[in-house]
Amino acid sequence: MQHQLEQAYRLTTRIEAFDFLRKVLRSTYPIAIWRLPRTNTMHALIDLTTNEQQRSREIESLNKSFVVNGYCDTHPTNPLVLNGDIILTIDEEGVSLETCPTLSADKLEDFQANLISEKPVKPLIDSVSSSYQDIVSKAVNSIKSGNLHKVVLSRFEDFDLKEGFDALDTLQALSDKYENAFCHLTNTQTYGCWMGASPEKLIAIENGQFFSTDALAGTQVLPENTDLMDVAWTQKEIEEQAMVSRYIIDCFKKIRLREFDEIGPRTVKAGNLTHLKTAFKVDMELTNSPMLGSTMLELLHPTSAVCGMPRELADEFIKTHEGYQRSLYAGFLGPVRFNGNSDLFVNLRCMQLDESKARLYAGAGITEYSNPEKEYQETSNKMQTMLKVLNA
Repeated sequence: MQHQLEQAYRLTTRIEAFDFLRKVLRSTYPIAIWRLPRTNTMHALIDLTTNEQQRSREIESLNKSFVVNGYCDTHPTNPLVLNGDIILTIDEEGVSLETCPTLSADKLEDFQANLISEKPVKPLIDSVSSSYQDIVSKAVNSIKSGNLHKVVLSRFEDFDLKEGFDALDTLQALSDKYENAFCHLTNTQTYGCWMGASPEKLIAIENGQFFSTDALAGTQVLPENTDLMDVAWTQKEIEEQAMVSRYIIDCFKKIRLREFDEIGPRTVKAGNLTHLKTAFKVDMELTNSPMLGSTMLELLHPTSAVCGMPRELADEFIKTHEGYQRSLYAGFLGPVRFNGNSDLFVNLRCMQLDESKARLYAGAGITEYSNPEKEYQETSNKMQTMLKVLNA
């Protein structure tokens, strides 16, 4: 069947592969395209089912796939699973094509026949988020007077797309500019079209044995020619990052997992921004925890880095005051069981696309030390990740 596809579409160069993927992006078929941090290889996965009904709570049970989980899909997490019916790998050596061993010839023929059928673009929902500085002030007052310790508040802005905007070319530009980020483009009927360059790993499983997750918090603009060793952090930022680290350790304690490595916090670069990061790693064989990935997904999402602490109170504050549905913003997504590895990332530094507009999302962690004007500026700084490629 690979030969059948290769005959129907010339897929030997990046240009030919991108032309093919553009057709899929316009079709009714779910698709995910991504590049992992610090790599040069682009991957594309096409699911030849169009009803988008498959969900799974156990990533360990999946074959090669790409999962997408919204912010509100939690307790239990319930990711949409895109099956790897057709997988393209695009790198310096060219293009390689792989089809699922169970893919039928009839299904492939239907795909080729229906590829010319365009699906209606999922429009952005008309919505107006509340005054950001006002809700930050409310949050600070709530934290000072109650049991809420931290809440992550977000906002969005809509921008007109330039004439001739091409999503794949923009993804390539994003990938070239932000080598340390997980860069992705997903298009499903359930969520619509999203693109992002996330700096935040939610979980990773390496070679089916090693589990890892990161605590990422605190944000500063990194001036040009500034060494990371020279970056200084305020008490507010240090405490915010410490909350995220404690949250992860508390999750380990809930499942009585005591054997883990903790590295950090360290200053890391993400585009023109810097963050504080602490990395955690667990040997799943040594700890006899083969289902740790699914277990920690359930415990971690949404993390305190995108929700707050305590999680229930922070989530209630968000849903009461933000004034819009986050959808995939602050959800998670990523490839599962590729070369024995699974890599899931929090959907940050992202935008939602329709035919004429891009909706950019960003948030900031609010504590008792937060200043509404500075938090608003932090969200603007984070939006620059997407704006720099949109305006290029």
